[in-house]
Amino acid sequence: MLSFDENMIGDEEFIILNEMNSLKNPDFPYQQYKPFDLDCLTNEECKAEFRFWINDIYLLKEVMQLPDEIICYDRLVVSGVEALCILLKQFAYPIRYGDGQSTDPQSMDYPNGLP
Repeated sequence: MLSFDENMIGDEEFIILNEMNSLKNPDFPYQQYKPFDLDCLTNEECKAEFRFWINDIYLLKEVMQLPDEIICYDRLVVSGVEALCILLKQFAYPIRYGDGQSTDPQSMDYPNGLP
C-alpha cells in the first residue's frame, strides 16, 4: 500500500500484488444452518453420525461430568451435549463418503471432496 501511495508501483502491479496477498478464506453462510438439536435426530441417524444412540449420548455426558454449557476459547457458548457430539463426530471413524454431504458447504463445490 505504501509503495502504491508513493507511486513506486503502478495500478496493474498493485492489483496483482493485492490479489496474491489477500486472504482466500471461504465465506460460509452459517446463518442458513439450523441450530444443533440432538432430539431432532432419529436413533438411526444418531448412531450413523456419532456411533452412539441418543440416550447413550446423554448418559455419556453425565458419566463424563460435562457441564451444561461450555465456553470455547473464542467465547462461543455451546451445550455440553453439543460439544460431546462434536467430539464424537470427530472420532467417528472411518469417515464415509456420505459424511458432510448435508452439512459441509464445500461439498457442493467438489462432490468427491477433492479440488
